[in-house]
Amino acid sequence: MGDEQGQSGITAALPLVLFLDENHCRNRHVISAIEHHGIRWESHLDHFASGTADTVWLPAIGRRGWALLTTDARIRSNLLEREAVRTNLIRMFYFSRNNLAGVEMGLALVRAIPTIVKLFENQPAPFTASISRSGEVKLRDSFQLPNAAHRP
Repeated sequence: MGDEQGQSGITAALPLVLFLDENHCRNRHVISAIEHHGIRWESHLDHFASGTADTVWLPAIGRRGWALLTTDARIRSNLLEREAVRTNLIRMFYFSRNNLAGVEMGLALVRAIPTIVKLFENQPAPFTASISRSGEVKLRDSFQLPNAAHRP
């Protein structure tokens, strides 16, 4: 088993599973784009009640090794949520524009998924990465973990 989360700079040994936050878990365009690439996804509402605080579900998806897909870029600036991303070794992908229609998100995601897969496999967790309207993915935050980081 060992270091499957990339805690010491080792790449991810787990398969990519995208966790769709509450805002996206019913977006048929996003789901279709993910399924088009044969990637497994999990819905917020299949695991958590509507309105569950981010600080509750972020640790749970981190423990499972799932990557987050969201439009909530505020997670990067909210101190408690940012810390939850960092300490729970979350790989967070977010749409850089919160005003994209579902079909636009789906189209961007179809183009972005090859880069998302590469980042997931090669960039040690935790990190945040943005997805643009054109499907470009940019690494935004990579957190420096202390030596011998461990999971809570």
